[in-house]
Amino acid sequence: MNEEKLSIGVVTYNSEKQIKNLLLNLIEVLEGNIEYKIYVADNGSIDRTAEIVNYYKKIYKKIIFIQTKSNRGFGAGNNTIMRFINSDYHIVMNPDVHISSFDELKRMLDYLEKNRNVGLLSPLVKNKDMSIQRLYKYNPTVIDLLIRFISPRLFKSRQDWFVRLNSGYNKVGHIDFASGSFMVFRTSVFKQIGGFDDRYFMYMEDADITRSVNKISDAIFFPEAFVVHQWQRESRKKVKYTLIFISSLIKYFKKWGWKLW
Repeated sequence: MNEEKLSIGVVTYNSEKQIKNLLLNLIEVLEGNIEYKIYVADNGSIDRTAEIVNYYKKIYKKIIFIQTKSNRGFGAGNNTIMRFINSDYHIVMNPDVHISSFDELKRMLDYLEKNRNVGLLSPLVKNKDMSIQRLYKYNPTVIDLLIRFISPRLFKSRQDWFVRLNSGYNKVGHIDFASGSFMVFRTSVFKQIGGFDDRYFMYMEDADITRSVNKISDAIFFPEAFVVHQWQRESRKKVKYTLIFISSLIKYFKKWGWKLW
């Protein structure tokens, strides 16, 4: 028998501006509604992240803090959590995500309870102004990733197709490429695939793990529940992140096969 119904994994790196609000949001949403644990894996932050997490860990016993000395990336950080969890469902989420109420989570978990073939659920993701982030994507090709990186206006019809704009974002359906900002896994599936491929430092690990899930179960886009995400496009801001993105792109296509268009 599993120890808790729900586990939540959050990887931090210099996340002092987000982590307090995240922890308080999760406690408010979850406490008294479900058996849960919150796992924070810190990738060697040099700001006040660890200090803040340790403070709230003393107050809320359901927070478990895992610290590493170096930053090995998003996937590796989440995989350090995997060996500790013993839940029915496991959420991977970014520190800058907000859940408005337990009702949103309940709709996601109820769907997973009723659909045992589903190993991964991706809810609707909204911006702070409640506009929709277009994250209901097909498996990427080289062209799809490059034109999105260069400009949101380049080959606009192709970009609209890639994010399934014509779906209306209002119907439950299969998803090829779910966003790593918020993923709800059936824990048994998450463990069966071995978590994330930690060869990716950042970027493309979410496309990769969605494909791994789809090999043994089904990944679903579920717009009947939503979360709010403060979207950071670091790859467009700094050369370092651009190089990491290109490296991850090469790793992804070497693993899954090169598809130009």
